[in-house]
Amino acid sequence: MNMLARQLLRVALVVLLLGTVLAQVLLPVFASEEGGIYPELAYLAVPYSVAGILAIACGQVALLVVWRLLSMVNGGVIFTRRALRSVDVITACAAVATVLWAGPMIHLLFFVGVGGPGVVLGLAACLAGGLALVLLVVVMRGLLESAIADRTELDEVI
Repeated sequence: MNMLARQLLRVALVVLLLGTVLAQVLLPVFASEEGGIYPELAYLAVPYSVAGILAIACGQVALLVVWRLLSMVNGGVIFTRRALRSVDVITACAAVATVLWAGPMIHLLFFVGVGGPGVVLGLAACLAGGLALVLLVVVMRGLLESAIADRTELDEVI
């Protein structure tokens, strides 16, 4: 990975982290405004905001782990078991964030009895996207495991 790509990735990670902090700040504001529009659902603003803030926090943790993995690439130590643990953290963050995003939509549809087609489509997108991300990271972890095994075998030969 060349130096320009690494620097651009670092800039992108910082911008994404700042954007997620802004989203965490604005989420309760937006939820309270929606509670004013739909007073019969205003009691859900706080728990749904908490779920959203925690889901965004999962994304922030994953972004920080990507930063750590990038540092491992820079140091030439990406092919270690420590990198696998970092990838496991990303997988867990993606799975937890998916549950935290889908939970309020499932609650709205099946327990509160409101939501409509927008919530159904949002739920489908959330579950499909979350599952795809988790599976992608699992496959990438398998590739990293193979690369670590090959590197270990090559080190033994040399």
